[in-house]
Amino acid sequence: MLTRSDIGYSASTFGAGMIVGARIAVPVIVAGLTGLWLRPFFISIGWLHAGDPFRKITFLIGLGLILGASLVDVSLVLWEAARRLRHASATAPVEDEPWKRMNLGRLVIWVLAWGAGVAITGTTLMGVPAGFMLFALALVFILVLVTGISTGMTDNTPISSAFVVTVVLLAALGLRDPGVGMITATVVLVSCGVAADMQQDRSTGWRLGTNRTIQFRYQVGGILVGAVMAVVYARLFMSAYPVLTLDQTSMTADQQPGAWASAMTYKFVGALRSLTDDKPYQRTAIWIGIAIGLVVQIVRLALRSNRAFQGFIAESRAGFATGFVLDAIVLPSPYAYAFGFFLNLSGSAWFAAGGTFSSLYKTWDEKRGRRVGEAAGLPTDMSPTSLMGGGLIAGDALAALSLGLIGLAHTLLGGATS
Repeated sequence: MLTRSDIGYSASTFGAGMIVGARIAVPVIVAGLTGLWLRPFFISIGWLHAGDPFRKITFLIGLGLILGASLVDVSLVLWEAARRLRHASATAPVEDEPWKRMNLGRLVIWVLAWGAGVAITGTTLMGVPAGFMLFALALVFILVLVTGISTGMTDNTPISSAFVVTVVLLAALGLRDPGVGMITATVVLVSCGVAADMQQDRSTGWRLGTNRTIQFRYQVGGILVGAVMAVVYARLFMSAYPVLTLDQTSMTADQQPGAWASAMTYKFVGALRSLTDDKPYQRTAIWIGIAIGLVVQIVRLALRSNRAFQGFIAESRAGFATGFVLDAIVLPSPYAYAFGFFLNLSGSAWFAAGGTFSSLYKTWDEKRGRRVGEAAGLPTDMSPTSLMGGGLIAGDALAALSLGLIGLAHTLLGGATS
């Protein structure tokens, strides 16, 4: 009889697919199937050993895809920011509404103070060389833009990719100590994670008209509580689910657990091991991904700005189908496609299934609404399927937490009575 582990089912993975829809979720399974197809080739050139899962090398290509695409997007963001600054200097300043106002000076002081605190703590208590720590802090300002763009486009925050990028760059600067690499790259990891969460919160606050200063204070409070609870939950889950303590980077494809893919940890361990076991082909894989991501993103932007092509997509069923095939299969977003290079195939399949179900339901619901003359529906991220997907994620997390607490209590009580 098939079990949940055999099929790799995860309600949260299915729910995440429901949130983003088919155009983001389908590329994930396409990438997974591509990785499976390329696996024999990777073995033949020595990038994989027989029995290795494809993600042992494709996660590096996926990382490159994100970096390549972000080079284009970050350049456009900076160009637009420079254009607005020039335009703003030539026009009279417009006073923001009270809820939008914030004190830029205090924000700069806040960033500088905490940056200095992190640098001092890392160099004195953690023993990290000052040069490596300052380099990581400088990287934060770049990689926060990358993770922010990816989060906004695909609802996927590639903070683990920021970690790997930091390790790779530090290795190029001469770092060979995995412990120092982990501490230094974690600074970038946490910074990008917090920034992406704040970006999402600000988007929500913009819709609700929330006072930004008050919202920021609550965010700081949440970070303080989260810093403590993260340690508690890590100990709880690793005690309750021993599979989380296994090194999946040393497992064959047949040994990979279905229910706990640990994609983030997989990338961390693989990157840190490269510090002591240098493999030049890993850097080659990243560069290949960067080149592909760069080219694909440029082509996608060119098509998006082509009025004739956009008109064809919007005005006919054939155009809609063409647009979907390009978006989901032929020229998918590098941010979405890369996600399939991080996961096991079963995880990619359930993610794609959730996205496909969500998009099919939305299409049916829109047609039904037009027939009965209903008004336009809610924004995509507030649709019934998106909210249901969020519920599946929350329910799966609560179930895992509850089972973990029960299992831990049983272990403790069993040890006390024996």
